[in-house]
Amino acid sequence: MFEHVVVAAHFGSANPINLRSIEQLKQRGMREITLVDVLRSHDASAGDEEHRKSATRRLEDAREHLEDGNTKVNVELRIGQPAHELSTLARAREASLIMVASRGESAFREFLRGSTVLQLARKTTVPVLIEPATADGLAGVDLGRPLLATDFSDSGAGAEAMALELLAAGGNGTLVHVIDYDAIEDQGESEAERYGKERLDALAARVAGGQKPECRLGRGNPSKQIIALADETDAGVIIIGKRGHSPVRELMLGGTAAALVRRTTRPLLLVPSPRRGI
Repeated sequence: MFEHVVVAAHFGSANPINLRSIEQLKQRGMREITLVDVLRSHDASAGDEEHRKSATRRLEDAREHLEDGNTKVNVELRIGQPAHELSTLARAREASLIMVASRGESAFREFLRGSTVLQLARKTTVPVLIEPATADGLAGVDLGRPLLATDFSDSGAGAEAMALELLAAGGNGTLVHVIDYDAIEDQGESEAERYGKERLDALAARVAGGQKPECRLGRGNPSKQIIALADETDAGVIIIGKRGHSPVRELMLGGTAAALVRRTTRPLLLVPSPRRGI
């Protein structure tokens, strides 16, 4: 599932690599890692040879620590803008996943600062796993406890497929659909509930082996409801498609996914649509 993972490893950050998450990914088929440090092109130190050598040495040290008989580790030092460099490299190397750390809404002061997490999420055609940093370090992902949030649209098909594959591998999971105020107004609450329950049950029936997931309906603001349900179920990772309903928003992340990037304190896995990646 995650054969080749590109890991953002900026050593100016407090927690450049989450070893707990690396082990989770190894258990799910990861056989190759590419560690990437991006020196920002507008930073004066990017042109300093000693600074570049120091960054390269730290990447090489990390490679020695992570590489074993089952896992190949590559290192890449690049100069540019992190979102562009990560998305371009992952696409060129046909990676299965990009893994990054983020400080969340207030600052994004880890490897990715400012709005770069959102830029990466918009640009990438590769699934991206965002791990929020807390006072205790990075929030380690638990792929055995996924929560899939879906609106049943085409843009969520990739996220649904990935969640079903994780669930089939074992563990406990939750399938969530949030009935927003527009749906209640258009369809009526009882009809919207019936539709959501039927679709969630049909999705749960597709799990091949493993424990059948719990199905939950939320009502109201989608991002707030998803976060609340993830807290209730102690989800190890939230999985969501990376775009909203409308095909005219080809270069947009979608309001719910963008809000989750900013606000969730749990690992978030954004999965592009398999039909119309950007």
